[in-house]
Amino acid sequence: MPRQRMGPGEHGRISESASGGIFFASTYVRDGDGVRRRVERSSAKSIEDARRLLQRHLKQRRTPLSGQEVTDRTTLAELFELWIEAKADEDGVSEQTAGQYRAVWEKHGAGQLGALTVTELPTSRVNAHLKLMGATTQAKRLRMILRGMFTLAVGFDVLDVNPVREAKITKTATKTPKAATSDQFHQVRAAVRAYSEKQGPGPQPGAQLLAFVDLLTATGARPNEVLALRWSDVDLDADPPTVSITGTLIDHGRIVGKPLHRQDVRKGAAPAHTVFLPEFGVEALAAIEGRRGTDDPVFANRTGGWMSLANMRRALRAALPEDLSWITPHSFRRTVATVVRNAHGPAFAQQQLSHAKLDTTEKHYLERQTHGPDVRATLDAFMSGG
Repeated sequence: MPRQRMGPGEHGRISESASGGIFFASTYVRDGDGVRRRVERSSAKSIEDARRLLQRHLKQRRTPLSGQEVTDRTTLAELFELWIEAKADEDGVSEQTAGQYRAVWEKHGAGQLGALTVTELPTSRVNAHLKLMGATTQAKRLRMILRGMFTLAVGFDVLDVNPVREAKITKTATKTPKAATSDQFHQVRAAVRAYSEKQGPGPQPGAQLLAFVDLLTATGARPNEVLALRWSDVDLDADPPTVSITGTLIDHGRIVGKPLHRQDVRKGAAPAHTVFLPEFGVEALAAIEGRRGTDDPVFANRTGGWMSLANMRRALRAALPEDLSWITPHSFRRTVATVVRNAHGPAFAQQQLSHAKLDTTEKHYLERQTHGPDVRATLDAFMSGG
């Protein structure tokens, strides 16, 4: 009767030998590709130790891989480069987003994990590393990056399971959206005006800051969308006057090798968004010197180029008193969302902010209502049986 052929993953009898004080254990394995290969492990301690080493290897053994990009010898540094390239090609992530991923990896992953191979990072190690980072957005992003990297490794059959899938991060406290009241908004404007009117040597600080604050509030647009406005996006002669949000400003270093520049599409490649300007928004634009009908920036620096959000943010911090220090350029978007919601309902707020989903507006931009509607008549009618 012919000997039964080994199935893929099975091995034959283990042979033992010794030579020059070294003990050997070897066998033949039929790998997942159907090829029969000889496998050997050695030990200077004992024949039993050599056998244990071989048995441990046989449990973890995977078919030798050749001619493919990811193998069991690929380091995590190499895997990241393959993943980020695939992310850009297949998912179409923007250069800005790819730059953010790269910055997180270089700061929190490359030096700490990059030299490990694909098979040397167990879930416990991932967990420990993420927990050490604490409840931060960076930890959440690194987990997403690692999960994507190891999904790629699983796709190449280097691993059976993604070790990052069960890894946990320290949960961040949910931040409740906070909007400015009308009184607080007027206090902000007064502080900004006083700051911009300070007399002294050199350029006037925050010369365009008041117009920036007003236009953020007049549109509800993102700060870098407002700073990306060109005079060709503004139509003050229309009835009613409008502003079209058609791009966003990308700050220094957000994309590797690129300076501050305008991206001619909005966040997430969203379509252009036109908003009607209230009177104070028209006045804010009219107060800025610029050449209408051209592609010059509405908010231009001293050389006529784009104005950095970092500069505007710095000026706003310097202008505000301590009790209003929580207000940032993005706070005005939340304020607009809340004001519009209170007057017209959440759907109008979603439309003003140009969110694809109402859930985004409600979760991240609307200050929570702390009192119920006046339904006394309804409840009295219920009580009386009417």
